[in-house]
Amino acid sequence: MSLLSVNQLLAVLGADNVSVVSRLRGLNNRVLDQQHVTFTQDADNLAWSRAANQLDGMLASMQVKSKAKLHITLASDFVRYLALPPQQVSMSSAEKLAYAAASYREVYGAVVDDWEIKLHDTPNHMVTIAAAADKKLLDVLKQIASKYQIKLVTVQPYLMTVFNSLSSQIAKTNGYLVIVEFKRLLLVNLHEGGCQNVRTYPLTNGWQIEFKNLMMRELVLADNNHRQILVYAPTQKNIAINAIDGWQVKRISTLKSVLKNYHFAMLEASV
Repeated sequence: MSLLSVNQLLAVLGADNVSVVSRLRGLNNRVLDQQHVTFTQDADNLAWSRAANQLDGMLASMQVKSKAKLHITLASDFVRYLALPPQQVSMSSAEKLAYAAASYREVYGAVVDDWEIKLHDTPNHMVTIAAAADKKLLDVLKQIASKYQIKLVTVQPYLMTVFNSLSSQIAKTNGYLVIVEFKRLLLVNLHEGGCQNVRTYPLTNGWQIEFKNLMMRELVLADNNHRQILVYAPTQKNIAINAIDGWQVKRISTLKSVLKNYHFAMLEASV
């Protein structure tokens, strides 16, 4: 192996599935191994515990090399998003984090004390998107990385991974970005390419009908004339996105085709 090469592990954790890709990153990029598993939830445990256990077992079977770099993406099953409105007064990072925690607590109650909250780095006069995940989940992921002597580089929400990957296509867009996961649909309000709000909805077999109804309501309720919808749906690659009256619907993609298997669709933005 070249001294310039790095072993990377890319993983996505969802409520009923986990996918892991091992790849060599360097002069000759190549996928070394890839595994996917689906499972049912255990009602007696935390929602994420089964996914974490599956990740542990998959890393063991892949015989990962020590010092490999692990990047984990959390499906929106395990993340709660919140949009903080622009502030008229200057706030430090600590003050903004405290404000975010208080805002979460108003919505979700005392359970927020067990969550890790992260903020998108935006000026105070702009909308700030916060993301929260269970602290115990993050601790378990660190323990798994330590167990295999690998470096846990990032744990980030799927929303952030997608935004980073599609930034050039989203830039300056006024309208909506729709992200279709395996279990969730994310509806993101965009202004000049910036995220103004995030709403999540359960994904059903008839999700396009529900999506159409949702956007028809937006057509009536929205206080602007922005009518563009960008749809990122790697989990639905073989399904045409239906037109919606009153909207300009455009499908976008990372244009990466390294991972062709449907099960690894949510890792597409990470590769």
